[in-house]
Amino acid sequence: MAIRAATHDDIDVLARILVSGLHATYDGLVDPDWLAAKTEDEYRGKWREWLDSDGFSALVSCLPDGSPVGVVSFGKLKTPPPGVSLIRPLYTAEIYAIYILPDHWRQGHGLALMQAATQALLDMKHKSMCLWALEANKRAGAFYTTLGGQRIGKREIEAGSRKAREVCFGWRDTKPILAMKKQDSA
Repeated sequence: MAIRAATHDDIDVLARILVSGLHATYDGLVDPDWLAAKTEDEYRGKWREWLDSDGFSALVSCLPDGSPVGVVSFGKLKTPPPGVSLIRPLYTAEIYAIYILPDHWRQGHGLALMQAATQALLDMKHKSMCLWALEANKRAGAFYTTLGGQRIGKREIEAGSRKAREVCFGWRDTKPILAMKKQDSA
């Protein structure tokens, strides 16, 4: 497995990874019509916009043949947890999204992407970070907890005709993520 920066040449596969991940992860957890409306065409446009944004970074996890099977996007904090001071925030960076093609779950891609994003954020002088995940997504919650994330907030979001609850996982110190081994996060 190799990790590299995502580029505009990856837009089609980035859209496929994100939409496949959304559908596999959120099926049964959100409004099915809302989920069905999430298409690769929509996300191709979003990836173009995101990759051109200042402060936005994305990495892909690739198979030995170079085929991307996972993506993580990250940068400066955009969605702070409730009650956090914006003047002196405890968390300065955010993982915006992490998705792996379902056929490649539990093969180390998630850990590799989280470690690579953590290192990139540390290189940008971000020692803390957070991310938001659906509370009903127990697999993701267990993964983030194993990586040392602490539940630090909640919020309600709308996903079509249904409301869903997201939880915020935070790391005041991200360095321990770098020391994790694949078996530690499984």
